[in-house]
Amino acid sequence: MKNIILLSGVIFMQLFADSHKVDVWKTIIINPNESIAIDKVKAPATLEIKNLSGEKITLTSDLNIPNEISGKSELKYRLPKKGSLKIENRNAVPVSIYLHYYSSRSIFLNNKELK
Repeated sequence: MKNIILLSGVIFMQLFADSHKVDVWKTIIINPNESIAIDKVKAPATLEIKNLSGEKITLTSDLNIPNEISGKSELKYRLPKKGSLKIENRNAVPVSIYLHYYSSRSIFLNNKELK
């Protein structure tokens, strides 16, 4: 009887192991002529990027998204699986962004994992 309970517990945990969601809020400062790369995501992800500065930020991607985020504005986008995005500061002054990321898997931001 104990083995059946233990086995059913393990099966239940396996069924719901992928239901964990990653929800990250992060304020990031991008120095002049630097960028932040969001590597190819392993699961679809919802991104919300708010430009907290008055300068525009350039976006580079193979996806159909706007090329820039103007000052004091935001972009909400659903990044598909295997999608990537590069956020560039081509200005002479540092810019600040607020990044909200939501997915079932973590992402890599400049080769660092966000959980």
